[in-house]
Amino acid sequence: MLQAYIDDSGSDKRSDKRLVLAGYIQTAEAWSSFSDEWAAVLAAAPALKSLHMTDFGGFTKEEREGKIDALAAVLAKYKPISIECSVSSRDYKELLRDAVPYDLRHPYFPCFVGVLYGVAKALEAEGLKGPVDLIFDIQGNVGPLSALWYTPLKHSDPLLASTLGGPPIFRSDDDVLPLQAADMLAWHVRRVSEPHYEKRHMDVANAIRFRHRYMEMPRELVASWAVKFSKVPGLQEVRDRSIEHSVAKLITGLPPERVVPAFEAMARRARYLRILKQLLERLGLRRLWKKIAKSKITIR
Repeated sequence: MLQAYIDDSGSDKRSDKRLVLAGYIQTAEAWSSFSDEWAAVLAAAPALKSLHMTDFGGFTKEEREGKIDALAAVLAKYKPISIECSVSSRDYKELLRDAVPYDLRHPYFPCFVGVLYGVAKALEAEGLKGPVDLIFDIQGNVGPLSALWYTPLKHSDPLLASTLGGPPIFRSDDDVLPLQAADMLAWHVRRVSEPHYEKRHMDVANAIRFRHRYMEMPRELVASWAVKFSKVPGLQEVRDRSIEHSVAKLITGLPPERVVPAFEAMARRARYLRILKQLLERLGLRRLWKKIAKSKITIR
């Protein structure tokens, strides 16, 4: 069984505010041994309860770098496949946030989708077979909101369907040590993408990337998504309100293989209702439309 552990890192306001999701793929057995060795390094003096790249309180610079080097050596021993996906939060907010459904306003979602494909393509390139389970660090509600779309995404693409395992799970990196390794990778690859990184950052980033798969979503791609979303009929209706509960109810209430057909049926129903609404409004029958809109209409 393969497992992918993914964490995120976001830039501060002084830079492009880039969001990075990055992490590692390895067997569950290897991760178990890795976790024992990682914990031993954390416990060695000066001890660190858990690794958070932004929290080395009380450490000198030399102690901090020594601890990072020792942890990097554990990663180098196991050499898990590394992946990263990034997007400019500034570009996303400027070009796309107002064009997408309410639940997809955060740049986490495109990176989440990018990670799904990155993991699948990494396994394909390495000649490895799934399933691979996905474990993400907890980041408020943006992760679970993105994960709502996991099942329809997976079952709409043969590569994802043949490679990915069950729905993603979210855990704290305080408790799950491979997530701390993902945090270390995400922080370093994000730093070296910024204009004024230090040589030290690049040295560590190079030392902890193995058979690395890199994905970036350039501004041109984000702009093209905005154009495509603008052409989606009925999107305005879900720009200002969440459909989280409706999607969750649909996905959890159906077998995985029926989720995509159910979404297709909903799309047909929506197209039919839009046409009917336009016709009735032209005929001056707005009240009739309101009654129909409140009823349950089955479109096959």
